[in-house]
Amino acid sequence: MAVEIIDFKIKKITPLEEAAFSVVKILQENGFKAYIAGGAVRDFYLEKEIHDIDIATSAKPEEVKKIFLQSFDRGKAFGVVAVKNNDFEFEVATFRNDIGIADHRRPKKVEFTTAEQDAKRRDFTVNALFFDPEKSEIIDYVNGIADLKNKIIRFVGIPEERIEEDYLRMLRAVRFTSRLGFKLDKNSEKAIKENAHKITDISAERIREELTTIITGQNRKEALVCLESLGLLKIILPELIILKGVTQPPEFHSEGDVWTHTLLAMESLDNPSAELAWTVLFHDIAKPQTQGFRDHPKSKITFFEHDTQSAQMAGRILDRLKFSNAFIESCIWAISQHMRIVNAFRGMSERKQKKLFTHPHIQLLLDLTKADLGASIRPNGKPETEMYFEALKKKDQFEKQASQEEKQQLKKFTLITGNDIMEKLKIPASPKVGEIKKKIEEAFLEEKITTREEALEMIRDLK
Repeated sequence: MAVEIIDFKIKKITPLEEAAFSVVKILQENGFKAYIAGGAVRDFYLEKEIHDIDIATSAKPEEVKKIFLQSFDRGKAFGVVAVKNNDFEFEVATFRNDIGIADHRRPKKVEFTTAEQDAKRRDFTVNALFFDPEKSEIIDYVNGIADLKNKIIRFVGIPEERIEEDYLRMLRAVRFTSRLGFKLDKNSEKAIKENAHKITDISAERIREELTTIITGQNRKEALVCLESLGLLKIILPELIILKGVTQPPEFHSEGDVWTHTLLAMESLDNPSAELAWTVLFHDIAKPQTQGFRDHPKSKITFFEHDTQSAQMAGRILDRLKFSNAFIESCIWAISQHMRIVNAFRGMSERKQKKLFTHPHIQLLLDLTKADLGASIRPNGKPETEMYFEALKKKDQFEKQASQEEKQQLKKFTLITGNDIMEKLKIPASPKVGEIKKKIEEAFLEEKITTREEALEMIRDLK
């Protein structure tokens, strides 16, 4: 395929872009070829905001480091040098060709080569473009511009070879289609379906990070459907697949089965955190095994204890994906409590309500409730979200009460003064004194200390 050169001017240059262009210019002035490379070029063309810029060059790592004093090896084996310019840092990589496959993640070795060969070893055509800011030209060796125009994600060259080099590229294909709103090329789609079973040969941590990016990004509902259609979801998260076809009581869920409900809940999220996205994804995951039927005038389909069982299942899955204990704890707490918000907190005693609505993860639970209720469509075609707004009022009420109680408690705080701190630590009046006093007050409110002696001991510890 012949190289295609496209005239392209950036309308407004940001400080990040200006700094990157300066690095390219300096490399070119020293007699080397140098371009902006990869995803940044794609996003320039699509007029998307740029947060990260990589640079590719014919200069060898040692030559790059000679030119830029503020530079250091980032990936020596792969010819990557980090260069600092105007408070920004850029990865400058020598044009390379990958030789062999070490672990379906990285090559056995690399050889330095031409810009064309460098483009052809990249993952997708839309990520294999170069931009010369000095000439205002995009250099396209792989027909990437055509795919950008046609909104297609396509592996560079032979799809099976690109997949074999790094199995994670199958998930990355889904991420880019959903993020950009593109479609997957037919040959690429076929190759992923045939190789989906290999995804578990890469680490759980890499899968976790890619999935988290997918479900917190744009078009996450379409991404989940795509993962399912490609056969990836049944390998990575088989527990989600069995949500399909699990019927729900139409008087509460006219939207359809549990899978449909989950997709609608995910779709409703607005720029969610990782915790919220995973919590919503798994909030009903135990419904298949808790589904029951009864002869009842109100609802004939039941899911008794699906909240607690879903929390247990979610905990096991998140642990399998190597999430931290703190992350897992917050997610499973919200899942285990979501039915209390949806239909039960009105019957709670005030003491139990206070405990619920002042819990450290209450906001996560409320955000889950909003998504859950918003995706529970009644026969009139609308969701019933009244309980969510009642819960918001309760949270506000108990937060105000807690704030007033805290103020009252602090009025009683007479264990130490600022003078005590200055005398004990032999320091003058300063913001540091206030910081230490605040920490001791917090310990008093949490009932970790109750006497003056304990407060004085804490001053010594805080030193």
